[in-house]
Amino acid sequence: MKPDKDIPITRAVGRFLGHLWHATTKPVEPDSESTIVSQTTQEADAELNGNKVVLRKTTIEEVEFRDQ
Repeated sequence: MKPDKDIPITRAVGRFLGHLWHATTKPVEPDSESTIVSQTTQEADAELNGNKVVLRKTTIEEVEFRDQ
């Protein structure tokens, strides 16, 4: 087999897309467990360029227990 530097561009693109596909479809296996301690949400109504909008900020605090 040829070294990687000699592969055609189409194969290189295919390999790259394959890596992306596997990264986005592979199930995540967590190595830790987390517990949500606090969750707060703040909302405010505002107007932007004549349109009514809702500004929302959500803060989540959690504790993570990692497997040793």
